Amino acid sequence: MCIMNVDDHIYLWDHAAIKVLDVRHQIMRMGETLQSYKMPANGFIFVSRGRAQVQLNQIEYIIQQFQVIHGSKGTILDIFLTEDELAYYLIFYKATMPNPMRPEVLRLMDKSNPFQLQYSYIPSYPIAIFHKVKLMEQEWRKSGGIDRFHVKSLFYQFVHNLLQQLHSQGIDMMKPDLVGQVMKYLQEHYAQALTLESIAANLNYSVPYLASIFKKKTGYSVIDYLIQIRLDIAANLLVETDATLKEIAENVGYKDPYYLSRLFKKHRGVTPLRFRKQERKNAIHRPQNSIESSIVWRPIWRYIDSDNHYQYKREEVIHMHRGSRASFTAMALLCITLLLSACTGGTVNLNNETTGQNQTVVESQSASSSETRVYKDLQGTEVDIPTNPERIVLQGNAIGDLIALGIEPVGVDRRFIESGVLEDNGKISSTDIGFPTNLEKVLTLKPDLIMLSYIMDNEVEEASKIAPTVVFDGMQPLKDRFPVVADIVGKKEEGEQLLRKYNEDADAMWEQLRANGKVTEGETAVVFQFFWNKKMFVMKTGGVAGLLYQDKGYTMDEKVQALQPNSGPYIEITKETLHETLVGDQLFVLISGDKEAQKAFDELTQEPLWNSLPAVKNNKVHFIEDKWNYDDMTTSNMLLEEFPNILKK
Repeated sequence: MCIMNVDDHIYLWDHAAIKVLDVRHQIMRMGETLQSYKMPANGFIFVSRGRAQVQLNQIEYIIQQFQVIHGSKGTILDIFLTEDELAYYLIFYKATMPNPMRPEVLRLMDKSNPFQLQYSYIPSYPIAIFHKVKLMEQEWRKSGGIDRFHVKSLFYQFVHNLLQQLHSQGIDMMKPDLVGQVMKYLQEHYAQALTLESIAANLNYSVPYLASIFKKKTGYSVIDYLIQIRLDIAANLLVETDATLKEIAENVGYKDPYYLSRLFKKHRGVTPLRFRKQERKNAIHRPQNSIESSIVWRPIWRYIDSDNHYQYKREEVIHMHRGSRASFTAMALLCITLLLSACTGGTVNLNNETTGQNQTVVESQSASSSETRVYKDLQGTEVDIPTNPERIVLQGNAIGDLIALGIEPVGVDRRFIESGVLEDNGKISSTDIGFPTNLEKVLTLKPDLIMLSYIMDNEVEEASKIAPTVVFDGMQPLKDRFPVVADIVGKKEEGEQLLRKYNEDADAMWEQLRANGKVTEGETAVVFQFFWNKKMFVMKTGGVAGLLYQDKGYTMDEKVQALQPNSGPYIEITKETLHETLVGDQLFVLISGDKEAQKAFDELTQEPLWNSLPAVKNNKVHFIEDKWNYDDMTTSNMLLEEFPNILKK
């Protein structure tokens, strides 16, 4: 149960932006049922006549005249009549909190979100509420702008009356069973391309909250649970049907049968073919297991969901079941037909020998197309990885390393593409895996190798359940990191050649700059970065600094060398220490494309402290867009071409 101060409840309702999405009147008659209807938005049910048994997420209520029920988006609603007729109103609404939320609002929402609570009660003064609900429905059907505004006004009055009576009656309110909702959703939609975002959106929760609660309550991540569902169903189909591995893979949500085979072996210890053979042999000595159908006959209402218009399609009426033997038989036959179709992909192969041969060919062909080798990663873990991986997911900013090696990963954190210059060489179509890494999205990409340049929490363990996973240090400088990346993807020699070529080109650039008088022997330089929040940093490694401080480039001043901490590229400084730290003959300023950052930096340049810096007074300040501040191989090569132009500006 959720014990919540009603004043807090009212406070959150008052701070939310409310939009009424639909109001309608519905009548059910004996023999009709509403089963497994997923509420498309938060909503109230108000009973005007009759009695029925109602379930919200399998919590049972006996409802009668003037009963009010509240459920959140994604709640599963079932209604079974206990009298000849039931008349009720449905009121759907959307509540949006201001962003960013004030701290006190955020604390209350974390404590208990009133729009996701589930409760049922009969108001003490129901007639006044009934009249408001009836008028709401009548005004809603008029569809005019002023009428919809009137509906919103009536809705606030309706909620106000309910909150008053909730307070006076001390009604208990329950949070919906999130874990149960997720499990049910995955069991019903396992064959679809699911992501954590799509699941959270369908159930009306934030991604971090959903993932955290599910793991805490079950000990499993959502991705683990989804994989187990798919493998359980695949195992059942292997034993109970003669469907090919390709057909089974497609029916449990995987397009690639080899990927399913590898997953199956990883989690079950044997290949699908061997599992089928073993289980059928064992079945001679025990009763056969049967395949349980998860197919449910679902009456649904179709909604148009947009911020401007949200209501049911008027030409589509709600479908109710009528309790007759004929309809029950027809429904049962339909379910059996759908089940057989789902299990066999529309065909049933009765030739066991031929089917087995076909599956052997599929698996052997896939296996031969992906030879493996053992690789010891940064953590000392020996990982069996593809010799020539074709579907790489990369976490971190070494995307340009792979691009330089002629590899476009299938999944990356696209922040490092959008904030850099990589796409100046051509569009990169890699799918965004987000930050933190969305392993649900990674799963849908069906990678054959996952590369982690940093790790968070138990990412290695979770990612390894999807594909072979190696860890490397993405913070290493180019000369140390690039050979590691090239080795991981099976291009060690090519990586050595590319690095050698880069070093030769860099030496040639510096020699040319010295010949042109742009750089002199022993000349020092410092790299300064200014952020939108007015934080300031000196960079000693990585990106632009990695280019400047090469053997034939600029020298790092002793004061800059002494700056601590001496790990990582960013060393924070203050305005008061500018004269102690920006001591190079040349000053290179990394400028953000963010307008707030530019405005803040412009303010700094107007101060006497800035204008008294030696490099500023000597007109030796160079401005570089911070999109160049990456040290991947592709960006580094592009910067070699751009840097002479920067010195000319």
